[in-house]
Amino acid sequence: QGWVAPVAHRAAVHGASPHHCAHTAVGETRTLNVRRGARVHAQVLPATPAESESVALESLLAAARVDDPTIVDEAFDRLRHETMVRINQMASEGDKEALWVAKCMEDAMRTRMAAGADKLRTLLAAGEIQRMDALLMKLVRDGGVDSAFSLVLTSNIEHARTSADKTMLQLYTHLYTRIQEELEKRVQPAMGLLHRLLRTTDAGMRERILVDFLVVKTSVTLPGSSEPITLETPTPPKVSALEFGEAVRDAVAALGSMDVASAVQSVEDCRAAAKQARLVIAEYCTPEELEEFSALLMPAFAPFQQK
Repeated sequence: QGWVAPVAHRAAVHGASPHHCAHTAVGETRTLNVRRGARVHAQVLPATPAESESVALESLLAAARVDDPTIVDEAFDRLRHETMVRINQMASEGDKEALWVAKCMEDAMRTRMAAGADKLRTLLAAGEIQRMDALLMKLVRDGGVDSAFSLVLTSNIEHARTSADKTMLQLYTHLYTRIQEELEKRVQPAMGLLHRLLRTTDAGMRERILVDFLVVKTSVTLPGSSEPITLETPTPPKVSALEFGEAVRDAVAALGSMDVASAVQSVEDCRAAAKQARLVIAEYCTPEELEEFSALLMPAFAPFQQK
């Protein structure tokens, strides 16, 4: 049976067809290994512009004072990870306004994950693979493949893997791969590079991809020849170190706003990609580019290091 999981509390709901039962479940931190060991990650998408922590925190607490949960819901996708952590800390200390906000954030997360589950049910109900692909492409075009949908899909992949459901594992992995391929066509080159790195398990291959994208080309090797030809005019990199750093920063911000275990694992994978990129930048790029890249990402990962 198919399994559609908005990551929240353990409670059963009905799927879109009698053959697809949907459940909710707490997300797990395991890396998802499917199809020849390929890793599956929560979808990393550019973040909605985030508000400063102090401004966001005050607006959330003000919402509690006027008992207006719509303020929290509308702000949810702009919240920084550290703001969510601060609210939870205050709530754990018994702050009544923070407790109210924490509950609203939980409701906002549940709503988004449930919407992601509904989207997945709709795809599964298509039945025929070509019809399913057509619906999936429409979902991508309409902007429906958000972080919540991705987390639902990766949770289902994990459940199919652990329950040895090869049919559903193959189906969910097909959906995941098609989404990645389509998004890579639509996103900026830097974000496409990050997506590609997260789907590549071989460290040597990841390094070659990084060199191909981030390094200025001073020579080319023609097919059938082993001797490189020096270029009169070097070719600029496909993606600059700064552009890639910005893509990683935005991805981490987007994942941080979800604050569930699947997203935390994907943040760690983004960190690993950034570390490998830093080695390539240190070897092939200028010291200024390396310093700029490092300075950009240190604050992005800081909240997760503190957690």
